[in-house]
Formats: sequence, C-alpha cells, structure tokens
Amino acid sequence: MNPRIAIPTIVALVLVAAAAGSLRWLKERVRMGEPGVRIVGLPLLTEGGRLATSNSVSLPANLPGYRSQLDAIPELELSFLPPDTTFGRRSYHGGESLPPVMASVVLMGADRTSIHRPEYCMTGIGWQILSQTVRSIEVPGWSPGSLEVQRFDMTRSVERDDGRRVTINGVYVFWFVADGIRTASHSTRQWQMVRDILSKGRSPRWAYISFFSLSEPGAEDVTFERMSRLIGAAVPSIERDPQTTGH
Repeated sequence: MNPRIAIPTIVALVLVAAAAGSLRWLKERVRMGEPGVRIVGLPLLTEGGRLATSNSVSLPANLPGYRSQLDAIPELELSFLPPDTTFGRRSYHGGESLPPVMASVVLMGADRTSIHRPEYCMTGIGWQILSQTVRSIEVPGWSPGSLEVQRFDMTRSVERDDGRRVTINGVYVFWFVADGIRTASHSTRQWQMVRDILSKGRSPRWAYISFFSLSEPGAEDVTFERMSRLIGAAVPSIERDPQTTGH
C-alpha cells in the first residue's frame, strides 16, 4: 500500500476504534442521574391520536386565573427525538383577549441527544430572535425564592388563509434543570454534563423547560410579566426537588 494512503487510513481506524471504546466505556461506567422534574402516569397523545408516551412530566392542570388543556406531541418531533425521551405538554388559557401560554418539557433519557440548543430549534421553525436576555422570576413560597431563565423576544412572517403574509411576535422563556442543578445557559448545561461524567461517572438527566406566548409588537415586556406570574405559580409543581440551587 502507498504510505501516503496507508498512514491516513491507519489514523482513521485508530480514531474509530478509540471512539468505539469511549462509547462502550460511557455505556458501561456512566450512570444516569435522577431527573429534576416530577414524572407522572399521565399519557400524552400525538396529533394523530395515537399514544405518544404513557408517562409524562408534571405540568399543573390548575393555576389561578387559567384553564388548561393537554397538548398533543407533533409526530415529527416524536420521530426526531430518541425513543427514551419523556415529554410534558400543556397550554394555559387566561381569557379570550389573551393568547395562550404554551408549556413544554423535554426530559432526556440515556440518549443525551434529546435536548438541542434552543436558538437552533426556534430559528429552524422560522422564528427570528430579536433579543436574548437572562431574567429572574419570583417564585412565591419556593425555597430558592427565584428562578433564573433565558428570555427570547422573537418575530416571524406567516401566511394567512387568504394568502397575505403578516408578522407575528412572541416571547419564549426557558431553563434547564437536573438533580441538584439548574441553569438558563445551554453552554453551562453541556459543561456541567461533561464535568459530572468525568468527575463523578454520572450523567445529569437534564430537562428542558420552556414557555411560549404570542405578543403584540412592543408589548413583549407586558407579555413576559404575565408569563412570569404563571411560571412562578407552576414551577413548584414541575420541579421535583425545590431545594435544588442554580449553578
């Protein structure tokens, strides 16, 4: 064999073998941590009406001033994410004049690819992110007292039934939680996972919690404040251990 061809081939084979060995080590030696959210025996359906999952992440059915309903899991999302992903999905309706607030939880299993960078997810479905800020939400009666979240103000062009295109705005709020860890940063989440795997032999079982509402242009702050009150009331029912602290 030509040495110029043989050497890269050997290097490639060594790298493949090393990768395979690392994956085997991870599977055999790394244990999965406990979730930081509550799991309940409430089934969720797909948009087509078939069973998506027999268990789901707890999202409170009753919040002051709101009525709620379970939302279906899109078939595309279900097929795209690993089969050991656990979901939570519910929308909250506060009156005919107000847009609903849609709550979503994606809880990873042994497959760590369930959670993706939120920026990619939102831009991938057509939203343009206008601003990104870290905000604090008060949680009455909760031991940590407040919750640090990421807020995206977004805009999107959509086509109406009559063929005309209109611009809509929205506010997206999210954070990540595992057993004993909470962060509003996707990068911090990834670093914490790597650190725990290497130092503790444990992979945090992350949940990605998000809330979304449409907003009138220029009313994003008002929309966020309304969402903050709802989130503050909902969090103690979603997270499993109220003693966890942010990192």
